[in-house]
Amino acid sequence: MDIVGVFKETVNKYQMLQWGDLVLVGVSGGPDSVCLLHLLLRFREEFGISLAVAHLNHSFRGLEADEDEAFVKDLAGKWGLPYYSEKVDVPAYIRETGLSPEDAARRVRYAFFERVRKKIGARRVALAHNSNDREETVLMNIFRGTGLEGLVGIEPVRGPYIRPLIEVERSEIEEYLKREGIPYRIDSTNLQTYYFRNKLRLELIPLIKRDYCPHLSAALKRLSEIAAMDVSLLEELTVKAYSETTRKMPEGVMINLKKFGELHEALKFRVVRKAVEEILGNLQDFEYRHARMIVEFIREKPTGSSLDLPHGLTGEKSYEHFYIYKEVPPRVTDFCYELSVPGEVVIPEAKVTITARVIEKSEGISLPTNSQVAYLDYDKIKGGLAVRNRRPGDRFVPLGSTFFKKLQDFFVDSKVPARERDRVPLVISEDQIVWVCGMRIDDRFKVTRETKKILVLEMKIQNKMQEE
Repeated sequence: MDIVGVFKETVNKYQMLQWGDLVLVGVSGGPDSVCLLHLLLRFREEFGISLAVAHLNHSFRGLEADEDEAFVKDLAGKWGLPYYSEKVDVPAYIRETGLSPEDAARRVRYAFFERVRKKIGARRVALAHNSNDREETVLMNIFRGTGLEGLVGIEPVRGPYIRPLIEVERSEIEEYLKREGIPYRIDSTNLQTYYFRNKLRLELIPLIKRDYCPHLSAALKRLSEIAAMDVSLLEELTVKAYSETTRKMPEGVMINLKKFGELHEALKFRVVRKAVEEILGNLQDFEYRHARMIVEFIREKPTGSSLDLPHGLTGEKSYEHFYIYKEVPPRVTDFCYELSVPGEVVIPEAKVTITARVIEKSEGISLPTNSQVAYLDYDKIKGGLAVRNRRPGDRFVPLGSTFFKKLQDFFVDSKVPARERDRVPLVISEDQIVWVCGMRIDDRFKVTRETKKILVLEMKIQNKMQEE
C-alpha cells in the first residue's frame, strides 16, 4: 500500500477526523509536516474538514529559523490556509528551567498549539510524527527505564492530537514530496548528533539494523502494538481499582488504606499515578520513583506522617486513609449556626446540610439505623438548637456509655484525622452536645420507652464524592 493508502487507512482506523472538524496542522517546514499538510489539503473535501496552519519559531537557529517561518507562511498563503505563528526564545527558557533542549522545545511547542487551538476552536491538532519517530521514541524510553506506556511510543491519538502519518516511514514521505514536486526545508540540527534522538537515528539504529537486527523497525512496531493492548487492559483495571479505593475532595484525593493494601502491586502504582493526574491534570515530571516513594510510604510509615512530593503536592497518612493534596487545606475557622425545629441549615465549612423535624412516637414505630440520621428524645432538649464545630473542653456521654468523654479522645478513638476534626459538625443545645454528626448521639438524649416526641436530625452531604 502506498503512502496515500496508509495515510487514509490510519485516519479511518483511529477515527481521527469527523465531518466538520477544524484541524490545526503543526507545520515546521520540514518534509514530514509539509507532506502531512499536503495530504490533508488533498483530501479535505473527502474528510469534510477545514484546515489552519500553526508554526512556532523556537529561536534555535537564528536566520535559518526565521527563513523556516517565512517559508511556512508563504506555503499557507499559496495554499489558501489561515496561518498562526509565534516566536519564542527557547534557549532562554532552557537557561531559566534547566530543561534539556528537547524537553524545553516540546513543552513550549505544545503550549503554543493549545493557545492557538483554543483561540480558533479547532477540534483536532494534526502532528507529523511518522513510524521512524515512533521506533526512536520506543528505544529512547527503553534506555530511560520506562514502564509499559513508554513501550507504546507515540500514540496515534491522544486527546485532541492526531498523527495521521504514524504508520508511514520517513523514506516514503520524502519519495511522495519528490514525486509531487513539493518543496520543503531541512533543519540542520537534525544532522547533528548532539541531541540524543539524533544519535539514535543517525548512529545506533543503522548499526543495529546492519549488524544485529535487520528487521528492527518491524520488531519495535510489534512491541509497541503489544504494549498498547496490555496498557489498554491495565487502564481498565486501574479505573475500576481507582473508583473502589479513592474519593475526590476539594483539596485533593483520599485513598482508602485497607482497600489500597489489597490491590496487586502493579495497580497500587497506577492508582497513585492516577490520583496525581486527577489533581494536577497531567503526569509531567511525575516519575516512577515518585510513585514508588508514595507506595512505600503508605506501606511503611506510621499514622500522622507526611511526605513532600513534586509540584507542591503533599501526602499525609491518617488512620484509615492516605491524602494527597495540592496544598495543605487551611484550618477551618470556628463556626456556629442556629437550627430551627422544624428547619434546616447549610454548613459550608463542612459541606453538609443539617435538617430537623419532630415526629410523634407511636406503638411499633421503626427507627432505621443510619449514621447520617439521629433520633433523640425531643422533650429532654430544653433549649434551642445550634450547629457548631468543636471547642476546647468539649465533652459528651457517647451512646451506650454512662460516663463523660472528652470529644478530643472520642475523635482519637474513632480515628478521625486531626485535620478533619474542625470540620465535624456538632448539634448542641444550651452548649451541650446532643449529636456528633454522622458518628454518635449523647446517651442522655436517646429515645426510650417513655419518649413521646422524637427529634429527627439528618445530615446530607452536599458532594457525595466526599462521603467516606
